[in-house]
Amino acid sequence: MLAMIANFVKPLAENFWSEYNIRLEPWSIGYDAPVSINPEEIPTSDKVNTEVEFGHGEWQPIRTAIAPELPNQILFIDGRLRLDARFLGRSDDEILYGAFATIAVGAVLVDRRISRAKCIATDIKRIIALGGNLTAPPTVIPCPISGRGDLKYDYCLTSSNNEPDTPSQIVQSAMLDEELRIANELSLNKEIIQENTLIVRDGPLLYRVYQTPYDTIGYVKTMGKAYLKGDNAQVMRSLKVGERTPIFRISNTHGSNLSWYLRSGSGDLNYKKLGYHDLHGIIRIDLDGGVSLERAKAIADQSTYLIPNYASHPTRDPRAPQNLTPVGALEKELGRRMGSRELISRRLREFLANSAYESLE
Repeated sequence: MLAMIANFVKPLAENFWSEYNIRLEPWSIGYDAPVSINPEEIPTSDKVNTEVEFGHGEWQPIRTAIAPELPNQILFIDGRLRLDARFLGRSDDEILYGAFATIAVGAVLVDRRISRAKCIATDIKRIIALGGNLTAPPTVIPCPISGRGDLKYDYCLTSSNNEPDTPSQIVQSAMLDEELRIANELSLNKEIIQENTLIVRDGPLLYRVYQTPYDTIGYVKTMGKAYLKGDNAQVMRSLKVGERTPIFRISNTHGSNLSWYLRSGSGDLNYKKLGYHDLHGIIRIDLDGGVSLERAKAIADQSTYLIPNYASHPTRDPRAPQNLTPVGALEKELGRRMGSRELISRRLREFLANSAYESLE
């Protein structure tokens, strides 16, 4: 009887896995999934024009037969944020939502002519974010007897909103502004940045203006929105390593960006043989919507050669191949400079506990 049940269940199980085309996601479960598309969360205000470079019926994977002229230098910009501790306040009967947070931004300059990568800038800021238009004072968290150095939260930011996620939104916006600032400042330093440089910001551009004399692209390694449909989406899924889709335009009330998808990675890793899904290694590139189509095509062709060169390998990075090797190294350095999450959280708990105790005296 059990044998009959097993024979009946086995085909059903096989049909389930094949019918739904279930494949592995190689990223570690310790990170957010690289593909997290929820149709209900796609903004209806986004308008996508897929006929920027080619007409709808002409979409095909693109990779130029002859390598384009590549930039001499690449400046990678990235930032990290951390909520060190959340807290609640009160104004009359209104609850105020706040957080102590740390943001870190930095840059790695890759000189392709001599094959050298160097971290050239890091900046750490400790922030108190608070909703309800209430600005906290700069605060110093005293150092314990066995510790080293005081914790200084010098930057105090507020918002008219006052929701549980308001502090994280404030901190996220502050980090993006810092990334923008460091990119703009470094690009004006002629002793460091030379002609023919490409700036790569880890993450979408989000319609922020990078006021630099150099081209800036946004590198989006996670997919949260389905910008392509039907045959165009099939072209994206069919990309081989080093191939891209045609350029398309994403527009909304904030402005417009030019974008394209490409598949990153190395040719020796066959995602189909490994059982991975067909979006493995797919990333999106953003470019300011004001860039001419001719220049955008040149940058898009450059990306098909450059991005796979800096793709991480699964033996070294759990987010391979989407996470770029220079960015991964920068993330580790920024994390080191941010300090221990556990120790900082402990000091903040003690500080808030002491403050509550003193207010009762």
